[in-house]
Amino acid sequence: MGAQDKSDIETWLGYLEDVLTPLPASEREDIVVEARAHLEERIEAGLSASSALAGFGKAEHYARAFLDDHKLNTALDSKRSMTMLKTLISVAGQSLIATLGLIGFLVFGVTTLAAIACILLKIARPEMVGLWIAPDVFVLGAAATRPAAPEMLGNWVYVVLAGLVFFDALLARFSLVLALKGLKGQADRE
Repeated sequence: MGAQDKSDIETWLGYLEDVLTPLPASEREDIVVEARAHLEERIEAGLSASSALAGFGKAEHYARAFLDDHKLNTALDSKRSMTMLKTLISVAGQSLIATLGLIGFLVFGVTTLAAIACILLKIARPEMVGLWIAPDVFVLGAAATRPAAPEMLGNWVYVVLAGLVFFDALLARFSLVLALKGLKGQADRE
């Protein structure tokens, strides 16, 4: 391998290491060592440095899969909903899985907040919150005007709404975890 070829490869590997800075040092080193070995194999097979490097593409593109995998692992390992949500938002435009997970989170998150609001409203204005059922009426939650149907739950509506808060919050979190695991599985298959 000529001096210029060696210089081109070292420059690309140095740039790759810089792009991989968010990763732990040992992981970054393993990736660079493996990339170097693959490049050396290609050159020993008779390719020029520029041809071998062209097969890898730009260092930032080569690094993207490793960085994305690290981001997904970090979010899942954190077990923190806000960290998972931020990660999902950052990739939502790139993946249907992420978009669907984000939609699920938003739907269940909004219903969680609505149930909490109904509990608070029931405390302040008990006549406005309840469960009304009639042949042409079904209302669970708040009603601006009292529906023309009997209210079925009375104070038991607190228990029902608390249950909704609990289960909707679990489903919102499950949407985040499921989407991130789906993205991770998709990345592992690629």
